[in-house]
Amino acid sequence: MQAEQKIRKLQQKVTDQKQQIRALQTQAKQDDRLAAEREELKAEIAELRSETRELTRANREHVERAEILRVENARLRAEMKGRKPNGMKAGTSSRAMLEPSLS
Repeated sequence: MQAEQKIRKLQQKVTDQKQQIRALQTQAKQDDRLAAEREELKAEIAELRSETRELTRANREHVERAEILRVENARLRAEMKGRKPNGMKAGTSSRAMLEPSLS
């Protein structure tokens, strides 16, 4: 009787160990999937960092160009304010424009 009990205990122990092995195998597969996903995400993060650097550089260039254009626009506006609509410079009278031709 004791031998049968011992056999049943050992069989139960084997069954428990098999279940534990299956659980560990499942966990190992999950760990492998997570490790692969982690590597994919690391690669994606590296690509995004590179893209961010490129976009930042392009944005800086765009801002510099916009600033140059803003300054040029302000210069041209100031220049246009200094002229009258008929092309005469501000402060120039029509009499002063005619005087050289009257001489």
